[in-house]
Parts: sequence; C-alpha cells; structure tokens
Amino acid sequence: MSYDRPMISRIPLFLLLPLLLTACLTTSPPASFYVLTPLAQPRSVQLPDMLVGVGPVNLADYLDRSQLVSRSSNVSLRLDEFNRWAGGLDRNVTQVLADNLSRLMGIDGVLAYPWSSAIDLDYQVVLDISRFDFGPDHKVVLDVQWQLFDQRRRKLVQVRRGHFEVPSPDGSQAAMVQGQSEALARLSESLAQAIESVAANE
Repeated sequence: MSYDRPMISRIPLFLLLPLLLTACLTTSPPASFYVLTPLAQPRSVQLPDMLVGVGPVNLADYLDRSQLVSRSSNVSLRLDEFNRWAGGLDRNVTQVLADNLSRLMGIDGVLAYPWSSAIDLDYQVVLDISRFDFGPDHKVVLDVQWQLFDQRRRKLVQVRRGHFEVPSPDGSQAAMVQGQSEALARLSESLAQAIESVAANE
C-alpha cells in the first residue's frame, strides 16, 4: 500500500525558511498612550476663599474604555487598539476640570472627586458627558450637561447644557487629544462663570 506524501513535504526547505522567519519576526506596532492636560489660562479675578468640588463626572458608556474613540459616521464608532488612554478617562477629565477651574478662579480649594466626607464644600459641579470624540472632519465635539449645587444650602442652583466644537489642524491622534483638552478648557470657562455668578448673588 502506498501513501501520497503531504504537499508541504514536497516544497524545498530553502523556500520555506523565509516564510517561517517572516512569521516569527512580524509583530504588532506598539501602542501609544495619551493624557488630557489643563490648558486654561489664569485670570486676574478676586474671589473669596471657597471649596469647590468637581465630580462625579459620568461618561457615556461608549467612552468608558481604554481605547481612543472616533466617529466614522453619525451612527458608527471606531476603537483604536493602538492609541489608548494612559489611565481612566473619567478620572483624567475630572482632574483636568479641577485644575482648569483652580487657574480660572484663582483659588486652591478646587477638589477632584472623590474627596473626604469630612470636607464641607461650598459648591459642587456634577457632570454628565454624552459625547466626547472626534470625527472624519477632524473636529472634536463635547456635549455635556452639568448641575451646580450650593452645598451650604443643600440646594441645586443651576442646570446647564454645553456643546463645544474644536477643529484640529490634522487628523493625528495627538492633535485630536489636544483638541479634547481645549474643549475641556472651554467647558471650564463656562463652569467658572456659573460659579462666580452664583457666588456674587449671595
């Protein structure tokens, strides 16, 4: 009885070696990691000492992941496996907003959630972010609703929605993340104005 030899055994070994070496040497590109940064510029304002709490910041479910998210259309998203956030996006957003507000309001007492239960805040801002991404038009879009609480009176004093668009000079991931930081800076300006307005009327 005779058996046919497998086809691969009929291929000369010197022809297989390059294919085997290529398979061994081929690797995925390394991932890049990004963080948002505070960009607000200090203003010459004179505010009384106060304690302001920023957070919690609630992100839309599609943003609660390590990959950077972009839109390929109004109804479809793309997750970038090789470009990721260096930490939790919600914590990064919260800290950047707190840093921005500290600069804009000229006070040190701006705390990022969570804080100690022993701390008595003057004001607290709670935010719900429904969109925070960029699309094929190289434009960052931030949609957010915030609630401002006067914690001394245990009262909700303001509810607002904000829509911010920041064009990017190019489609690189680094430029898009920079645009997202700029969108947070613009949101911070609106928050600072709201807190200052409420404080001035008390």
